[in-house]
Amino acid sequence: MLTSLIESASKSPNGNNIQATRYLIIEDPALKELLLPIAFNQQQVVEASTLIVMLGDYHAFNEDNIMKIHEEEFQAGYFDEALRDFLVNAAINYYATKSKEDLKLELTRDVSLAAMSLILLANETGFETITMSGYDSTQLKKALNISERYLDVMLIAIGKGIKPGHQTVRHDVNKVIYKDKI
Repeated sequence: MLTSLIESASKSPNGNNIQATRYLIIEDPALKELLLPIAFNQQQVVEASTLIVMLGDYHAFNEDNIMKIHEEEFQAGYFDEALRDFLVNAAINYYATKSKEDLKLELTRDVSLAAMSLILLANETGFETITMSGYDSTQLKKALNISERYLDVMLIAIGKGIKPGHQTVRHDVNKVIYKDKI
């Protein structure tokens, strides 16, 4: 079931179709116990059936990845050689001018879109989910042996709810909408 949800979430929009989102699935109870203090003792880390570390792969910006994806699209008949070459060159040139901080923003955006898709799909299937950005990134990467190749964006706990979550309040829609100017 989880693989199917991730397969669907992987179709989320992403910049230049570089497909940089990675999903590190944590199911081992001992490993979840190790992560509990790293995630500031948020009980969902150990109570959820699955914990997913949502990652962005900096290697997705590499020319070989960009060329491979667009070549596969060309081979599948999605577009002609001219469009393939245009898309490859546009993506390579776009990322070539980006700083590390710019690339981090690109990854955060793409991973967040995939995370939202995964959450909505999981919720539609009857699972409860919660996103967590409250964790020590340095300790998480060390505990899970995650290299600097990856940007950790968030954790997602997924499982069947054992008790209802607390209610939340949202701003009135008129507080969050601006028209033509801020």
